Amino acid sequence: MKKLYALFALCALLLSSCCQSKGDISIVLDNPSSERAVFAAEKLADALEDAGYTVADNAKQQIVLGSCQSESFRQTCQQAGWNADVQGKEAFHIYGKEGQFLVAGSDESGVLYGALELCDRLDENDKLPKNIDFQDAPEMVLRGTCIGVQKTYFLPGRQVYEYPYTEKEFPWFYDKELWIEYLDMLVENRMNSLYLWNGHPFASLVKLPDYPYALEVSEEDFKKNEEIFSFLTTEANKRGIWVIQMFYNIIVSKPFAEYHGIPTQNRKVEITPLLSDYTRKSVQAFIEKYPNVGLLVCLGEAMNTWEDDVNWFTKTIIPGVQDGLKT
Repeated sequence: MKKLYALFALCALLLSSCCQSKGDISIVLDNPSSERAVFAAEKLADALEDAGYTVADNAKQQIVLGSCQSESFRQTCQQAGWNADVQGKEAFHIYGKEGQFLVAGSDESGVLYGALELCDRLDENDKLPKNIDFQDAPEMVLRGTCIGVQKTYFLPGRQVYEYPYTEKEFPWFYDKELWIEYLDMLVENRMNSLYLWNGHPFASLVKLPDYPYALEVSEEDFKKNEEIFSFLTTEANKRGIWVIQMFYNIIVSKPFAEYHGIPTQNRKVEITPLLSDYTRKSVQAFIEKYPNVGLLVCLGEAMNTWEDDVNWFTKTIIPGVQDGLKT
């Protein structure tokens, strides 16, 4: 009986030691208005608490997160005797000694990646390193995945590449929890871009005053598209991920084509003022509405000659981008 009691006492002691906090620790943000830095701090706080630390204000142990683009942060680094000159896009430098840590990023993404590096070390070792002087930066400028917002078959009455954004055809696109899970996976793997592949997304995402009949989704679907696109781009930006919308050329919406009695696409199509104006204003409206979303232009699929490619890109697409950036 005494042996059994001693065994229980030993187990209780071990359990108690495992559950004891590793102490209070503070996370200090140089720029608390940065959504990316706040996201980094939240991820780091979760990792610290999982490892047995207690995240609290004004603790003796602390982790300072900041971008070297900030003058106040550079001064903090200088006062602490740490180098604030972190070179390279999305780069970071982590200093740490005796419970005092500093994560210096060359930009806000560098701050995020530095915080995630500490998260990885906490996950591996269940504690912060006693001393650390580590720096890193990505070698590839763009790192991302591509999601095809299209099908492996034609929709009724439509040709290849013609897939409006609707909940009926793409229910997963409107699943916010799924997007959060996917975006978290991307940032954990240090991806910084997400490509959405669609033949003609404009008529699902923007309205054109000069061509109101070009919209090819219902008002209900259009509002859903506005909401999910805003949600997706906001959540992606927190994670340092650039959403890039791809589109083919020359393709117009089905309602637009029917209104003007023209095909939606044709490899031998002549570049007309109507096609150019519609596409230019579509690009302009998209950039005005989603200024932080990139555009990936595919010119080769449905263009007649390489001369047409050049003319279309320089006289329609680029002017549309420039028009959108004026506002």
